[in-house]
Amino acid sequence: MPDLATHLATAYLAGRFVKLRRLAAVFYLGVLLPDLVSRPIHIVFPSTFWMAQSFHSPVVVFLFCWLISLFFRADQRRPVFLALGAGSLLHFLFDLTQRHLVAGYLWFFPFSLERYSIGWIKPDDYVRWLPLTLLVTVSVFLAGRLMTGKGGLKPGMERRAGGSLPGGRPRSEQV
Repeated sequence: MPDLATHLATAYLAGRFVKLRRLAAVFYLGVLLPDLVSRPIHIVFPSTFWMAQSFHSPVVVFLFCWLISLFFRADQRRPVFLALGAGSLLHFLFDLTQRHLVAGYLWFFPFSLERYSIGWIKPDDYVRWLPLTLLVTVSVFLAGRLMTGKGGLKPGMERRAGGSLPGGRPRSEQV
């Protein structure tokens, strides 16, 4: 399984590609949702591994996406559901590439108990590549900040010598 840091890094990069704005945090939650729904059950109750795996399937996770979207205003529910679903789909696509020690994930649960995996990447490869993944992600973040001008203070907002506030007002005028 790709670790949560890898899932978040790929979600950030994908979000930059499609220019997520208001729903970026929801998209990131969607990327983490399959593991947030299934892993705590397995961690708290280790003997329930096979049952917990059913919570790591698209049908179950999309039901959670729908339930979460109901906590938003009516006009926001559809975009929130789509952002959560897109994030979850990205999560599942990365998980699909993993070679499993056991059979794979229940992609079509509850309609099928067959497990599927492409098996391209060994589980420990994600950890091995994590430093590079994080370096690329931080580089993209910093480059984006520099290109949009959000990397520093806005023009005219630089601190003045003597402790004055931006705009030339002395500190004594601070409200």
